[in-house]
Amino acid sequence: MKLPIKLLIVATAISFSACKGGDKKDGNAKTGYAEASNDEANQIVEYNNVLVAYTDKNNTYLKSMESNVQRIARGLEQPNNQYAFIGIITPFSVPHFSKSTMKPETPPKVLSGEDQKFFKDNVLALNETFEKMKNTYKSLDEYIKAEDFKDDKGVKGKALVDSIYAMSKTYYKYDDQLLTKLEIIGDDAERIILKTHPLKEYIFAMKDDRKAVADFNKLILESKNYKDDEGKIKTAYTALEAQNKKHTEMDAPNAAKYPGKDDSFRRFNESFKEFLIETKKVMRDAATSGKITENDTEDLIRKHEYMRTSYNSFVD
Repeated sequence: MKLPIKLLIVATAISFSACKGGDKKDGNAKTGYAEASNDEANQIVEYNNVLVAYTDKNNTYLKSMESNVQRIARGLEQPNNQYAFIGIITPFSVPHFSKSTMKPETPPKVLSGEDQKFFKDNVLALNETFEKMKNTYKSLDEYIKAEDFKDDKGVKGKALVDSIYAMSKTYYKYDDQLLTKLEIIGDDAERIILKTHPLKEYIFAMKDDRKAVADFNKLILESKNYKDDEGKIKTAYTALEAQNKKHTEMDAPNAAKYPGKDDSFRRFNESFKEFLIETKKVMRDAATSGKITENDTEDLIRKHEYMRTSYNSFVD
C-alpha cells in the first residue's frame, strides 16, 4: 500500500509583475473577482503564491516520509531481517522564506466572507492533519529505533503505518479542495493583471496547456481498467497533441524586446512534448497489461510538474 498520489493542481506561483491592467469585465471569468481592482487582484495573486508555496513545502516533507513508511511497512513483514530498517533518514522539509506578510491561515479581506471562511477552515484542517501525521510518524520512528516490534510482532507498528495512510488521504482531500478553489479564484485575478500584458497570448496558451494536462492526468488517475477507458483516453491524448502542435507553431516572443522569453516559451512547449512522449509509452504498456500502474501515473505527474517549472521560468 502507498500513500495517495498527489495530483498536481493547476494553481501555481504567479511570478510576473502584477502591475498592469485594463477594463475590468472579462467574458472568461468564473467568479465575481473578475470585477476586482488591480490592487485587489494583486492581493489575491499574493495569497495564491503564499498558499501554493506552503502546500509545496508540506509535500516535500510528505514525499520524504512516504519513502520511509513504505520501507518500514515492508520491514515489519520481515522483522528478522537485520537490514530491514538500516539507512532510514528522518523526513525533512526545505525551509521556505517569504517576503509576504500574508499567511495561509489568514486570507485577504478582498475575498468574500464565504471564501475567507472556506480557506481558514480548510487550512486549519490541513494543518491539524499534517501535524498529526508528523507526530504519528515520530511515534513510528521511535518504535522502530527501540525495536519494539520484537515484543509485539509488529502489531503496533503496522497500526501506526495504517494510521499514517488513512491520515494522508484526509490531508490530500483538504489539499485538493484548497488548490482547486484557489485556481479558479486566482485565474480571474490573473486575467485582470494580464489584460494589457504584451505577452498575455503566450501566458494563456501555457496556462491552457497545463490545465489540459492536469485534466488528462486526472482521467488517468481515475481509470480502474484501461481497456474500458481506452477510447476516451485516446481521444483526450489526440486533443493534447493538437493543442501542443498549435502552440508550438506560434511565433516565439520577440527576443530583442523580451530577452530570454523566446527560449523559455520553446522550453515550455518541449516540456509539453516530453509529457506526450511519456504518455504514449504509458498507453502502449497499458494496452497490453490492461492497467496503468502507480509508477506510470507518478511519471506523468512529474512531467506535469516540469511544465509548471517551465511556466514559472517564463513568467518570472
